[in-house]
Amino acid sequence: MIASKVGRDALTSRSRVGRYFIRLKVSPAAREDAWELCRVAADYGGVEVHNCCFAFPDEEQWLTALEALRFRFGPEFFEAIDAGERT
Repeated sequence: MIASKVGRDALTSRSRVGRYFIRLKVSPAAREDAWELCRVAADYGGVEVHNCCFAFPDEEQWLTALEALRFRFGPEFFEAIDAGERT
């Protein structure tokens, strides 16, 4: 397989990934066991910008992902960060 290197800035530009974030409360060591949490965030439009931190392009997708995570796993497994909280 051929892989090309893409700069991190090209992948995580704020203008491309959005201003709404969900941080999953999963340690990097437990990530393998928590793949369903990551999958739900990605399925609702989240782009992983850091270890278990997903950015969403708009508020609607963010809110939908929050509701799906809350319904399937409970609120103790994630933290919502909206545009006003992020610096």
